[in-house]
Amino acid sequence: MSSENTSKNIATFSVIALILLGIAGYLFYQNTQLRKEIAQNDAEYLQLEEVNSQLDSEYQVAQKELNALKGDNEELNKLIDQHLMEIENQKNQIASMVGVNRDFEAAKNEISELKATVEQYLEEINQLKEENQQLTEENIALRTEKAELSDQVYETQNENQELLSERSALSSEKELLTEENTNLSKKVDKATMIPISNIDVKGYMTKENGREVRRRRAGNVEKLNVCFETEVNQLAEEGEEMYYVRIISPSGETIAVENAGSGVLTLTDTENQLQYSTVQKAGYEYKESEICLEWGPNIPFPEGTYIVEIYNKGYLAGSSTFKLR
Repeated sequence: MSSENTSKNIATFSVIALILLGIAGYLFYQNTQLRKEIAQNDAEYLQLEEVNSQLDSEYQVAQKELNALKGDNEELNKLIDQHLMEIENQKNQIASMVGVNRDFEAAKNEISELKATVEQYLEEINQLKEENQQLTEENIALRTEKAELSDQVYETQNENQELLSERSALSSEKELLTEENTNLSKKVDKATMIPISNIDVKGYMTKENGREVRRRRAGNVEKLNVCFETEVNQLAEEGEEMYYVRIISPSGETIAVENAGSGVLTLTDTENQLQYSTVQKAGYEYKESEICLEWGPNIPFPEGTYIVEIYNKGYLAGSSTFKLR
């Protein structure tokens, strides 16, 4: 009995030993696998730290470089802030990808892309700053040019104003001189006017045989013979003179017929227009002389008292009356 119990115990211990050995082997295997996992996790953790450190470093450098480009230009500052936000979003996406997928190579590629994007942003902003600087310099040059032009315009306006003032003064002087010359000319004309005297007007008609006979009745008068004497005026110059004869009808109207040589003269003093009946040109010398003219207007003459006026140089030089019955 004792020998059988001993054999059973040995068998039992052997089984137990085998079980324990199996358990120990399994535990050893599990321990080995666990060590491998721990080693792998440690390696991944180191890579994760390396990637995150590189990502954070690139982000910090990008922030510093972009912020360093800020200045007084608000539009450019807004663009930089926009790029900073885009870079931050890209950084957060990379960090999320690393934490979830543990794809470190892809993450490193994304970091390189991030760096390239930052360089592109820096190049873009530097170019914009250069362009803004160039525009600023051009604006300063334009403002300087504008200020110079404004000064020139101001000087020109002052010169023009001075010229206008001088021109106005000269114009006033010219008007004054013109007025004085006109008045002087009027005085000269009046002073050199040839006085008229002994005005004599007779009516005539032409008979069938061509002989002219004097008529006193208005109904028989076909033309008028006007004679007058010119007096001596030492102030007048010798030469041709114009004598304008104005015949006023008994009704007070000037007898004027354009086809018979009538026209309009301007009175020197008043510059009023005045109709005349006929005009006679004659030479003047420093002596009294008689001038005669005939005027046939080919119109009927009414009976009554007529006035005859003779003008020289725009002034009334003499007048008289005559009567047709």
